[in-house]
Amino acid sequence: MTRLFFAICAFLASAIPSALPPDALAEPLTAESVVRLAAAGAPEVLIAETRLLEAKGHLAGARALGVDNPVIEALRGSGESLDRATEIGLQIPLGFGLQRARRVAEARAGMELEAHLVVDVQRRAVGLALAAFYRVLHAEERKAIAEDRRYLAEELRRVASEKVRTGDAPRLELLVAEGELSRAESEVLAEERSVTQSRVELAAMLGLASGAALEVSGDLADRSLFDALDSSADPGRRPGVLAAESEVKAARAAVSVARSARLPGFAFQLNYQRSRVEDIVRPGLAVSLPIFNYGQGARGEAEARHARAQVELAARRTAAMAEAEGARNGYRSAVTSAREIEERGLPRAIETESLARESYEAGKLDLPALLVVRANALDTRREHADRLLDAALAGADLTVSTGALPTH
Repeated sequence: MTRLFFAICAFLASAIPSALPPDALAEPLTAESVVRLAAAGAPEVLIAETRLLEAKGHLAGARALGVDNPVIEALRGSGESLDRATEIGLQIPLGFGLQRARRVAEARAGMELEAHLVVDVQRRAVGLALAAFYRVLHAEERKAIAEDRRYLAEELRRVASEKVRTGDAPRLELLVAEGELSRAESEVLAEERSVTQSRVELAAMLGLASGAALEVSGDLADRSLFDALDSSADPGRRPGVLAAESEVKAARAAVSVARSARLPGFAFQLNYQRSRVEDIVRPGLAVSLPIFNYGQGARGEAEARHARAQVELAARRTAAMAEAEGARNGYRSAVTSAREIEERGLPRAIETESLARESYEAGKLDLPALLVVRANALDTRREHADRLLDAALAGADLTVSTGALPTH
């Protein structure tokens, strides 16, 4: 397990830079760059790293030779008597040995726990950042659909205006066309607000101060990042479960530390006395007797902690397996749903709208019927974008549940 811990530390040193590179946002963000930036600069990751530093400090303290420092006492007699003397006493607690080894074992397990938690927090941060990234792409896709609606509404108003001018249509058609254009303009403004909000959420996930100028680059339908995940990854060995295993080790070591309180403590003593008559050196050994307090309270707490850690480990391992299975099934279902509307529903809706527009311009279809067909086509495009987002979010959930970070 010690080798595993140092392997984790080496991974963190290579995979998580201390700060974001200056040119991190010089180009539009891609899914791969979002993974890299989230793993490096997400606030939760940085906080988890500080906890790891705290655990390292605790291990350094546990490696000290003793809990208490040596004590020196110096006494000097006063007055004019001939036996006036100076006495110096030195007491050195002997804290090394079995108790120290158990304290070190507990601290080392605690540091392994925090190292696993850093990777676990990194995994979750990557999943959340990817979800935010795809929400930005989804918002931009919805905005593009709204802009297409506005363009078509402008064309519709132009055609209706021409028909009214030539007497081929009543003024009512022009009013309806202008109303459709107003609604299209309003939708564009609403979708622009959604894009701005989603960019702000992505910036927060990446630990950036502002998302106003944040640009993204990617295809909402591109699922290659998730399809490349290691399907053989064992969710029962994901970082959160490994952290629970380290907590069991730390709790077991804490029980050993508490039980060692029943052992007597030793301290080396050396007394030196100097007087006018002679110098006296008296070495000795002090023994503390654990009669009143023999660690009964700490032992009970440590044993309860160990029992709780074992229950949490079993629960986390079971939950990890169930989450991974559900995420795999959910991802497959979401992808199938997106492909269904992409391959069958969307092409038919677009073709139907094109034919309806041509029929209206040729005078074979009235305006209300055209608007109904167009509304159906726009709804189909929006549903397609929503299904693509569902598949992307399911892929992000798959990343989190399996514990397999995308290649970045």
